[in-house]
Amino acid sequence: MRYKIKITKEEKPLCEVVIENNDQSKREDILALVLDRFPTAEGFEREVLFSDDEVRYLKSTPTGIEVLASQPIYRPTNN
Repeated sequence: MRYKIKITKEEKPLCEVVIENNDQSKREDILALVLDRFPTAEGFEREVLFSDDEVRYLKSTPTGIEVLASQPIYRPTNN
């Protein structure tokens, strides 16, 4: 599972933070840390998205199948 946090202020995009970690407790801790660094009380807008699925682009050859690329499918959370 992955998180993507989009941070804006005064409708101007500042950054995107992507959290990729298989350990759920660490992933949640990192998410809380990022959200603490950009508080809404200081005018930051935060859009938290999560991905537990992905699109994979494959190459099939006579010797097998290769994953050429993968693209996460992000959805909004309720945070």
